[in-house]
Amino acid sequence: MPFLKTKWFGVFVYDKEIIDKKLFPKNADEIAKRLYKIQKGEVLEEEEAFKHYDLIVDENRLKRIGKVGKIKELKVKAEDFGYSKELLLKACIKLATKKIEEEQKERTKRISEAVDALDDIIKITNMVLERLRDWYSYFSFEEIEDGKELAEEILKMKIGNGELDKLEEKSIKSMANLLLLLYKTREEIEKYIRKVMEEMAPNVCKIIGSNIGARLIAYAGGIEKLATMPAGTIQVLGAEKALFKHIKDGTPPPKHGVIFQHEMINKAPKNKRGKIARLLATKLAIAAKADAFTKNYIADELKKEIEERYREIMKS
Repeated sequence: MPFLKTKWFGVFVYDKEIIDKKLFPKNADEIAKRLYKIQKGEVLEEEEAFKHYDLIVDENRLKRIGKVGKIKELKVKAEDFGYSKELLLKACIKLATKKIEEEQKERTKRISEAVDALDDIIKITNMVLERLRDWYSYFSFEEIEDGKELAEEILKMKIGNGELDKLEEKSIKSMANLLLLLYKTREEIEKYIRKVMEEMAPNVCKIIGSNIGARLIAYAGGIEKLATMPAGTIQVLGAEKALFKHIKDGTPPPKHGVIFQHEMINKAPKNKRGKIARLLATKLAIAAKADAFTKNYIADELKKEIEERYREIMKS
């Protein structure tokens, strides 16, 4: 039974000597593509072409074209077939780049899930907090604004000694514990988002904050896509419904989307918000390019420019 062995430059069928072979194109992109498929556990077309042989293979991914077992060592050199070490290096660089891009796409999907989860947690937290406030008002005239303080105060409460009193006390304290758990979960998700953003997009994170930055990246479909968007598009990301309504019905176009959540915009007078949104979007476009392509940290300089221009807008 002949053996099949795949090297980085081709596929060989051999026994005492080479019986058949299929060499890969002498192109770094093509070689990287094949190495990537191998790492994903796929069978190459070049390997598939030899399935008519009664083969012995040494990889589980090849079990459908041969019997998995111990194979004889194949002594071949890439240089003997005209493949240089420089070509292998280029192919490895391209393979590493592809894997990094894939990881970033996967990370973008996961951070998008985290952002959605955070929004859900915030909604649920607000509902539970409102219900607890209403319930607590039957036992105290004191108004406690902070949700954690309210929950902790409820946990100290003693309603009464009757059976129904004990049951009510247990119920309201269960909700108080739920509220504290929601706050803790929110903090954990925010911590994760902040950590990812500091690694993936430190410039964007510094300028707009981790939560808003994560939403922008999620809406854009990745930091690279955000980096290629014009400032005008970044400015209205997240305002797709309003933009569609503007196109369809002729309503005024949206001046800002997700970035409205930034305090520079939402705390500014209405007649200033458009200019501030454009300012932030312009600097975010530059920050995203640095995060995606050059990897240079320029956020401090950009932030200084934003603050100077912001003061000018507010004075005008």
